[in-house]
Amino acid sequence: MDSSIVLLKLDSKNILSYKIKLLQTLNFHTDLNRATRERGLLEEIIKLTQKNKTILYLLKKDNKFVGLIALSASSIDEMPVIQVDYLFVDFKYRKRKLEQLNATISKYLLSFAIDTAEKIKQTIGLRYLALYPDAQSDTLICHYKEMGFNQLNKYWLVIKLK
Repeated sequence: MDSSIVLLKLDSKNILSYKIKLLQTLNFHTDLNRATRERGLLEEIIKLTQKNKTILYLLKKDNKFVGLIALSASSIDEMPVIQVDYLFVDFKYRKRKLEQLNATISKYLLSFAIDTAEKIKQTIGLRYLALYPDAQSDTLICHYKEMGFNQLNKYWLVIKLK
């Protein structure tokens, strides 16, 4: 990975030092309703990180926050999964392919999540990487399906781990 791109692990020990900066520097959607929803979800993920219920991975490019993904262990229909609790890309970087990553930020972060889940699967029982598309948005569902996710049930999309 290029030296200008860094992936930081945020957990209950260090999230407080990033909380204000995350909320103040990330660019949310230009639509006020969507921006409010995105900010609210981020605030909730920060709380879950503080409570040690999820781990947040923050992607920085040239010392700017450009995206994040929060992961936790869960089960869906009695199947053990790694759950994507939140995937967020700074509005200015959405749908932009970064040369250093050879991918969009969302694809890079999901690839990181898959790799992480595959490593964990070597140690514990695990079947899928799962996510719940926000508000069951058709646009998001199509986007995730293009990335290789499949419908598990009415609400959840999954990628089966190898």
